[in-house]
Amino acid sequence: MAQSWQRCQAAGLSSHSLPAGQASASQAYALRQQAGALLRAAAPLLATLASQLAASGSAVVLANADGVVVDRLGEPVLLDQLDALGLQLGADWREARCGTNAIGTALEADQALTVHGPEHYLAALRQLTCAATPLRLPCGRRAGVLGITGPCRHRQPHTLALVSLAAQGIEQRLLHQQAAGHWLLSVADADASGKAGAEYQLVFSAHGDWLAACAPARHQFAPDARVLPSWRFAQLFADDFASWTQRALHAPGQSHPLADHQGRLWRGHVRRVVTDDPLPPSLLSAAPSPGLPRTLMALTGGDPQLDSAARRALRIVGKDIPLLIEGETGTGKEVFAQAFHRSSPRRNGPFVALNCAAIPEGLIESELFGYEDGAFTGARRKGHVGRIAQADGGTLFLDEIGDMPLSLQAHLLRVLQEREVCPLGGRQAQPVDIAIVCATHRDLRQAVAEGRFREDLYYRLAGVRVRLPALRERSDRLALCQRLLAEENHGLPVSLSPALGRWLEQHPWPGNLRQLRSVLRSALASRDDPLEALDCCHLDEDFSMRMMPPSLLTSHSQASRLADIEQRAMQHTLSACGGNISAAARQLGISRATLYRRLRA
Repeated sequence: MAQSWQRCQAAGLSSHSLPAGQASASQAYALRQQAGALLRAAAPLLATLASQLAASGSAVVLANADGVVVDRLGEPVLLDQLDALGLQLGADWREARCGTNAIGTALEADQALTVHGPEHYLAALRQLTCAATPLRLPCGRRAGVLGITGPCRHRQPHTLALVSLAAQGIEQRLLHQQAAGHWLLSVADADASGKAGAEYQLVFSAHGDWLAACAPARHQFAPDARVLPSWRFAQLFADDFASWTQRALHAPGQSHPLADHQGRLWRGHVRRVVTDDPLPPSLLSAAPSPGLPRTLMALTGGDPQLDSAARRALRIVGKDIPLLIEGETGTGKEVFAQAFHRSSPRRNGPFVALNCAAIPEGLIESELFGYEDGAFTGARRKGHVGRIAQADGGTLFLDEIGDMPLSLQAHLLRVLQEREVCPLGGRQAQPVDIAIVCATHRDLRQAVAEGRFREDLYYRLAGVRVRLPALRERSDRLALCQRLLAEENHGLPVSLSPALGRWLEQHPWPGNLRQLRSVLRSALASRDDPLEALDCCHLDEDFSMRMMPPSLLTSHSQASRLADIEQRAMQHTLSACGGNISAAARQLGISRATLYRRLRA
């Protein structure tokens, strides 16, 4: 801390300076795009960490390699307090800008550390207690910083250990991201008794080029290098890389002796990584909280079409311009509307939703506008506050606005024009301050042309229009499946078999995200072993028979033939593995329990 303060003083930084300000929405978006790989690797860890910290009054902060904040998770009240201190998306928290602070000083000192209260150089930050640790890419270069921050009164003794453990998980995911499509070698030091010690993971290309390694492996095999040297397998080990890849094909999962050029003996095995590997369950001990709010920025970084919609909506955040969200049923229009609300200055106000298609035509008027005591037969004795009045100071979300009765549209238009609402049976109109977000799966312009929707209301509601892509149009379908599976599996990642992964990507999904989540939830529930990879056999039989293309499944007899082929394939693999059930299961990508069950079927 003393050295950090000396650096701040030498740089001429005043302790009465204010922290760095917020970047513009477009700048913050660009920064998140550039940090896409880091955000994908960190997402499940950030959610889990935020869930663990929910009751402690702390927030999780992720910064890029330059100390610029690219993500935050925490309770809304705390995030608002951090906003006031400048800890916002796109803010530069390097030590030279914000003085001694956990994010900037961890980067500068290149070590995990805690900065508590008065240890902060800037007086404005001395109300905070923070812990942070640097993150490194598998090549050794700096990746970013992971931090936990909160009010001083919520200081916890184990915060630094918690953030360091999460950082290990993020670095492990970064390694496995880079390993996709390459060969992952796992080696352990073999002592005289033949027992293996700590495991080191190294990634090689198909030609034997050393591409990446976990931190312990970098320290072990290249201790003097800050960045991974451009070495080949033969420069590290006294063996031929091609022979190792062949062993992986003929004896998957089996370890073999391996010597380095210093005569040290190792035992290891190599495997081809087809997709990003899941995070070890031990690093995800809690489920992410479904209640954590998502902003428009949190929706970016996946599909370009969704990114474009989020960017377009961001431009009108805080402005008195209605938003119209278009898209098929099940594409996540309400989630998008909530993200828009959470991104706006109204985020502490109410978010009130009304589905215009779900309420009978005779009741929607009273539900929307409310009514006074005795307004009509069957009315509540004390009346009812309508959705418009409930949304005062916040956001009113009208879902399926295209289904609103024509007779009611004039009343809504008058509310939007006059900014006041009068309940049924009432005489006194009350002013309302609301932001309007509408959504529809219908073509409202065609409805206007056919006389089913008022033209003046359409132009009033369609201040800015955004279209959400259907699931079949999204380029991030597989990543989306992985995220939904983790959410349904208490925050733990779930492996997908290659066959199921291809099927999930190619399926047309007429029900979009809603249907996908339902299918994945049912598939998860059908597993015998919670650690086994999800496969086509876990899909609901009625669903798979109904939804598979005719070219793949035209009759029950064809399904029986496929089952016979599967049986022969399993028997052949088991025979090739010398009857070793564990090795056969690994090669088939299923658990031992599943292999036993299918062999008995």
